[in-house]
Parts: sequence; C-alpha cells; structure tokens
Amino acid sequence: MKVQKAIIKNFMPFYKEVPVDLQTSSDSPLILMGGKNDRGKTAFFTAMRFCLYGFEGGNAEKSKKRRQAINRKAAKEGLGEASVTLEFTHNQNVYEIERVIEFDQVDDPDERDWNSCYVNVKKPSVSEGKETVIDQAPNEDPAKKYNRFINGILPESASDFFFFDGEELDRYAGSYNDSEADVREAIETVLGIREIQNAIHDLKDEGKDYYQDEWKNKAEDVEELQGLSEDISSVQSDIEAKKTEKNSAKTKLRKKEKRRSQIEDDLAEASGVAGKQDRVNEIKEEIEGKGQDDGLKHDLDEKRGERRELHSRLGPLMIGIGAKHAIDNYDVSIVSGMEDTIEYLLDRDDCLCGADIDEDAEETLENTLEQLRNDEMSTISELQGFASDHLDCLTSGDYPENLNVNQAKSEYVSIQEDIEGLEEDINDLEDEKETLEGEIEEATVTAEEAESLRDTKETLDEEIGGLKTTIKDLDEKIDELEEQKRELEQTVNSMEAADEEEQRYRTLMKLSDECADAWEEIRDRYVETQRESVEKHASKIFQELTNKNDVYEGLTISKDYELDVKTISGDRDIEEQNPSKGARQIIAYSFIAGLNKFTAREAPVVIDTPIGRLDPEHKENLIDYFPNFRDQVIILYQPGEIDEEDIEQMGDNISSHLEIHQRDDDPESSEVSPIESETELRRVLAK
Repeated sequence: MKVQKAIIKNFMPFYKEVPVDLQTSSDSPLILMGGKNDRGKTAFFTAMRFCLYGFEGGNAEKSKKRRQAINRKAAKEGLGEASVTLEFTHNQNVYEIERVIEFDQVDDPDERDWNSCYVNVKKPSVSEGKETVIDQAPNEDPAKKYNRFINGILPESASDFFFFDGEELDRYAGSYNDSEADVREAIETVLGIREIQNAIHDLKDEGKDYYQDEWKNKAEDVEELQGLSEDISSVQSDIEAKKTEKNSAKTKLRKKEKRRSQIEDDLAEASGVAGKQDRVNEIKEEIEGKGQDDGLKHDLDEKRGERRELHSRLGPLMIGIGAKHAIDNYDVSIVSGMEDTIEYLLDRDDCLCGADIDEDAEETLENTLEQLRNDEMSTISELQGFASDHLDCLTSGDYPENLNVNQAKSEYVSIQEDIEGLEEDINDLEDEKETLEGEIEEATVTAEEAESLRDTKETLDEEIGGLKTTIKDLDEKIDELEEQKRELEQTVNSMEAADEEEQRYRTLMKLSDECADAWEEIRDRYVETQRESVEKHASKIFQELTNKNDVYEGLTISKDYELDVKTISGDRDIEEQNPSKGARQIIAYSFIAGLNKFTAREAPVVIDTPIGRLDPEHKENLIDYFPNFRDQVIILYQPGEIDEEDIEQMGDNISSHLEIHQRDDDPESSEVSPIESETELRRVLAK
C-alpha cells in the first residue's frame, strides 16, 4: 500500500475539498507536513486513519466522533458530506477508499449531527473510469465485506505500527500484561503470524469439525461413533486445558528465571562491592598497620628518622674533612713568628741590628702587626686552630671509619631511595583506595542489600523448581492424554465404513487434523525465527539511535514480545532500567523499525509529532534514520521540532514539503499547500 493522494472534504477544520498530493519516489521517501498548533496537523493524521478504519469505540463514542468530525461552517451552509478519500496502489492495483459522513444543515454548528456513514472502495476501469469494488449503502452493515478487504492490506490491529504519535510510544517500550493482548495480537499480525494462527483455527474448527459432522451423518453406527467422537472431544479439551496450564506455567517460569538472573547480576555486583570493600580495608591496614610498629607509614617515619640522624652525622664529617684539608695545606708558623718578633721590638728602644727605633719606625711596626692580625693569614691561623680542635673531637668520638664521608653519602642515598619508594607506594595505595571508594559509592546494590537479595533468590529457586516439576508433570499428563486420543481415533478408524462417502469424510477429517498439527509446528518455528530477526534488527537500530552507547548494548525481545534493554551490567526490563521519556521513545522507534523490517504488510509510516521530547543527539540520529523506515514516510511536525539544519540533513530524501495553515479567507478553516520558497520555510519553522 502506497498512498498517492488524499482528498479531505468538510472534515474537521478542512472546509470544502482539500486535495493533498502524497506521491514519493523510491529515492525520496519522505513527505514533511509542518503546521502550528491548532492548524489541522493531528486532524490530517486522524483523517487518514478514519478513511481506512472509521472511528474507534462503542456506538455512542463513534457517534460523538462523527458529529465532531463534521466541519462547522459546512454544516451551517446546508446538507452535505464530510469525507476522506485515499487513493493508493497495492499489488500493482490502484484503489480508492472513500469514507463518508452525511449530515443535514443546522443553524447552530454546536448542534450538528450525522445521519449516515458508509465506505466505498473503487478501482480504475478501462471502460467506465472507475469500477466499484465495494459499494455499501448507508443502511448496510459496513463491517464484514470491507473488513475482509482492508484486512488483506493492513488490518486495523496492525495499523498502530504504521500510524502513530511520537509522543505516545511508551506502550511499545515496556511489558505487555494480559490486558494488553491486543499489542501482542498486533505484533503477530504485522509479522504475518496471525494468518497462520487463523489457518490453524480454520483447519481445526471449520475443517475437522465440519468433516466430522458430515462423517457422523453418513456413519452406520451413529450412536457408537458419536460416543467415540465425544470421548475424543473430551480428551482433546483436557489436552488443550493442560497445554494452557503448561503455557501459563512456562510463562511464569520464564519471568521468574529472568528475575533470578537479574538478582544474580545484582548479587555479582554486590559481591564485587564486598570485594572492593575488603581491598579498601587491606589498603588501610597496609598503610596504617595493625599496631604501632608496622605499616608503610611507620616504615616511612623510621626511614625519615634515619635520614635526620645521618644529617646530624654528615655535618661534622664534612667539617672534619675541611679541617684536615686546612691542616694539611696551610702552614701558619711563619706568620706566628713575625707577630712575636714585632711585639718584641715594640718593647725595645733599638732594633736587633742596633739601630734606634724612632717614632716613624715604631709606627711602621705597629701598622705591620695590625695588618698581620687582620689579613688572610691571621684567618687561616684561626681556622687551623679550630680544625685542630675539631679533629681531636672527631677522632675521640664514635667514628670508627674516621672521616669516611663517602660511606655516609652512600648510606644517605640508600635511605633517600627507600623514603621515595615508600612515599610512592603510599600514594599509589591511596589512589587505589580513593578509586575503589568511588566505585563502592556509585554501586546500585550495596553489600547490605545483598542479604535480602539472597533470600529472594532462595525463594525464586524454590518456586522455579516447583514450576519445572509442574511442567514435567503436565508434559507426562499431556502425553498420556494424547496417547488416549490416538487409541480412540484408531478405534474409530478401524470401524468399517458404511460407504465411500463416509470414508471420504473420515479421510478429510484426519487430513485436517494432521494439517493443523503441521501448521502448528510451522508457526512455532516461524515465530521464533521472526522474533530473532526483529530482535537483531531492532537492537542494531537502537545502537544507531541511542546517545548512550557506553551504557546500552542493544535490545532483547522475549517470546511474549516484551522488551528488555541490554546494558554493560546485564539485561534489564524497561521498568527496572527506567529510562527517560526520550530514551523510551527511541526504544519504541527501534522496536517499530524492527517490526517494519520484517513485516508481511506494506503500508506507509505516518508519524505525528515525531521528535517530541528527544534531546539534540537523539533527534539527529532519528532524523538520519527516517528515510530507512519505509519507502513512504509522512512526518507531521510542529515548529520547534524540526529546523533548517534538520531539513538540510534530510536533503534529497524529501519528496515534498507541505504546510497545513489557515485559509486566507477563513481563519477557522485549514488547507494544505506546498512550501515553495525559503521565506515560506522560515515562516513554517518559526516557533
């Protein structure tokens, strides 16, 4: 089914006839329809569904929706029709579906009402222009004949996967309980499984039962055959009841095993937390020690003490080396003799040579003596004296190596290396401890919660064991009943046929039963194959669309078509993972994309409010994927959802870009026009 054109007439805000060209090419599958709120965007979406399926609900609800669908202005002007027509191709045929609501003129549009509603299906004819395929007068029952036609194209139960509101996708991103069996039925219909199930039902109920009734009529011993037939039916009912009970037990078993698996994951995480806490305690003990005389910090303090002690030794040793050098290299005996001589002469009146020491000579001697006492030689003399005293001290102290400074220096280097190694080890352990404490704090399951989880797991183990025993017992009982049924059928088959006609019905009855059994096996294999294919494709699309590839690894789909999210820490059902609204929307899109990839149906995808609550990254990923949904994708958006960059991103994939807007002559009515300039585009996109 590929829609070529829609004609909306007097339907909701669309006054008179509003044609909309919806043709797309294989290279450009997208049609964009933008419109501000309250302009008719959702009305257009409703019109397409109405044309195909009418309105949903009971009689009162349908009646109310039909009244509301009649255009207010048209109802005041006179009697007429509100209608929606879709022209489309299907299996190389062109069809036209027209659904009509007839109404009378009213003075007050709030009092408008409908008087008939019907649907026609036509297709082009060479001779007459259009040939009527289904023509339903207002008083005819509109259901049976049309439903057979539309179900061959796109059953209403499957339509939600082709016509959907982007903001209401949550129902597909979760678990389907018993009250949501329609969702499972819709999925099976989309995948073509429902047709197989219907065939099995027809073979069993319409085929076998019919031939059995005819056979009874032809049989000679009617009472005996009837008794055997009733016995077979009773056994078959017991078998079906046991199979239903078994399926229920298997469903419960899958859910409990799934819950146990999740608990095991949580326990593994809790075990990891406990291990990390043990390691934190080990690190603390390794650093601080158990008592006062162990631990890396204690070793570090000891080494630092040794370094301080060596510092106190190295100082005197270095000074001792300098003192020895001064004694060995500087002779100050001459200086000392000159001082003694000058002092001696200053106490005399004449020189040693006999000459008189006058005032000038005395002054010269005094200056020389002063200079000797203040110059470098005097300093050296003092140094030598200090060195001599220091050497005496060193040689009389605890220095057996007697000034072996090289050994002391080597000892210092070794101690310093030990200190640096200890400091590095402590820092590394502190970093490891900080990392582990951060991981412990971020863990979703604490060690304290593990005990409760273990209790829950023990309970689940018992329940799972009980369910497995129940299933085994049911299997044995089903085998017994099926053997009993085979024996009864052999008894019936061994009875002599009254005539050829009876034998023919007996054969047909048996063939129907065998065919139904064969189709059941085919269905089971097909269901599993399709489920795996959908799961694989949906998971791939989810990886393309999600903005958290570092957390999410894909999707899984159970045999009941329930979705789970695969994360780096294990599989989680949607409720447990509790993703954001935007993430749920992406999960649902991925699931629908998986179904559409393997659907047995051909139909356009029509999306109202496609972006909704998505963040920029999700939005960009989804826009990239839109052209891959189907070969015709109609996107109904409002300002703020899509901008010029998004339009550019979709590029050549757009076949046409339309605007739903107010009519110039009537602000209460809407029409659809192509966007033909950048100015018009900016106006449509403006918030």
